[in-house]
Amino acid sequence: DADLNFQVSQDGTVATRMSVSGTGDVFVTDGNLTFSGAGHGVYLGVTTADAANLLDDYEEGTWSIILEDHSDNAMTLNSSYNTGTYVKVGGLVTLTGYANVDAVGSASGSMRISGLPYTILGNSRNYTAMSIGYAAGLSITAGTSVAGVGIINTQNVNLTNYDVTAGTTNLAASKLTSDAQFIFSISYMTI
Repeated sequence: DADLNFQVSQDGTVATRMSVSGTGDVFVTDGNLTFSGAGHGVYLGVTTADAANLLDDYEEGTWSIILEDHSDNAMTLNSSYNTGTYVKVGGLVTLTGYANVDAVGSASGSMRISGLPYTILGNSRNYTAMSIGYAAGLSITAGTSVAGVGIINTQNVNLTNYDVTAGTTNLAASKLTSDAQFIFSISYMTI
C-alpha cells in the first residue's frame, strides 16, 4: 500500500500538503480542501455518490439576537448578551444564545426571537422547537416553563409558555421584565 503525496515548494522548502493513503484515506496538512461550484463536496460513508449523501456546506459564525413582539417592536438587550453562535452542516443549522433584556420598551403582545441566520425550511415536517434551559427575571406562574417554536418560511421563533392545561400560549411581553434573561438552543433545517 503506497501513499500518493502532493508536495509544494515554498522558499526552497519542499513540504507534503496532501496525501492519499493506499487504503484511500485523504490527509490535508497546513491547508484547506476547497470545493467550488454546485454539486461539489464530500460524499460520506457511501458506495454510490448521489445528492442525498453530499456534504457540500459547512459554516460557523455569530448572529445578532433580536427579541421583539410580532409588530417588530424590539426590546433592548444587554450588549454582552445579544450575540449568538451557529454552526451549519449541510442543511442543518444549530444555534445557541443568551438573551438578557435591559429595557422592555414599547414591546407588547406575543414575543419572538428573530434574526436567525437562515430561513427555516418551508414545509410542515420542518417545524422545530427551541429549548430554553435557563430563565430568570420573568413574571410567569411558578411551575410553568418557557420554550419556543420555529416558524417555517421565516427566520423567527415564537416564544411560548406552558401555562395552560391544554399546552402552551404565546409568551407575552408583559411576562418579561427589564432583567429578563434566558439561555436557549435550537436546530432546524434549511434544505
